Amino acid sequence: MKKGRLTLTQKRGLTGYMFCIPWIVGFLLFFIFPVIQTAYYSFNIFDKVTLQPTFAGLKNYVYAFSGDAQFPQKLAGSLMNMVEVPLILIFSYFVALLLRKKFKGAAIVKTIFFLTVILSSDLFLRMQDSVGAVNNAQMNAAMSESQELFTAMQAIDLSQYFTALGISPSIMNYINDAISNIFSIMIRSGVQIFIFLAALHSVPDSMYEAANMEGSTAWESFWTITFPMTGPTIMVNCIYTIVDSFGSYLNPVVTYINGISFTSFEFGYSSALSWVYFLCIAIIIAVIFLLFRKKLFYQN
Repeated sequence: MKKGRLTLTQKRGLTGYMFCIPWIVGFLLFFIFPVIQTAYYSFNIFDKVTLQPTFAGLKNYVYAFSGDAQFPQKLAGSLMNMVEVPLILIFSYFVALLLRKKFKGAAIVKTIFFLTVILSSDLFLRMQDSVGAVNNAQMNAAMSESQELFTAMQAIDLSQYFTALGISPSIMNYINDAISNIFSIMIRSGVQIFIFLAALHSVPDSMYEAANMEGSTAWESFWTITFPMTGPTIMVNCIYTIVDSFGSYLNPVVTYINGISFTSFEFGYSSALSWVYFLCIAIIIAVIFLLFRKKLFYQN
């Protein structure tokens, strides 16, 4: 009997599983046990001296919304960061489209944007806190320099200009917030830019050549070829941006939970807050996945 050969689809699937093996091993060894342990902690109250747990049921969860005045406020403020997700995606996609074209100095520009990945990493932010005032002064100087770049933009009375165009106040405020936070958006777009860039390079040139032969314009080719072909990557970047925003070292909820855990030594309550925060993020990601799942095009 002849041994059955793997099809091309099976070979690709096997290759994908091989790349996932390191993540699966790390998930089983270093992630699943702390998650289970945290779930157990959330139903207990720990003595601050002996650190012995006492079963408390849902008391920690009830106290999070009935007795703790700070957590709901910080959670609501953290959820408001969702408004920056579309701005980061639009900016990173636009920059990736520009970097896709070959031009002199492209490598230098890519290096500059890659530096934003380092500057926005939690390790770099923790190093700033450990070093202290020196790094803080440098960051303040960088912030002031970035503000000078947009002085001319801020000097224009954009509100009057938008009003003349008939733009609603809600959209006007959203655009003003985007302009005022442009430095933060640039810093947090580094990873997304390179993910989008990889997706754009994966689109076959033959599709654009066929579209040109049919008389398609660049604008039409973008909406009929580029955008649909990179749809799955847009969803991946959207989920990544949400997780990165909610899990950042500077996120007020993360800082608050760390303070309760490692300063007040309330391990049970901090575990309960972590699970509440995790469920909020999971619900948001699930809604986004369900909304865009049927509208995505996956290339074989």
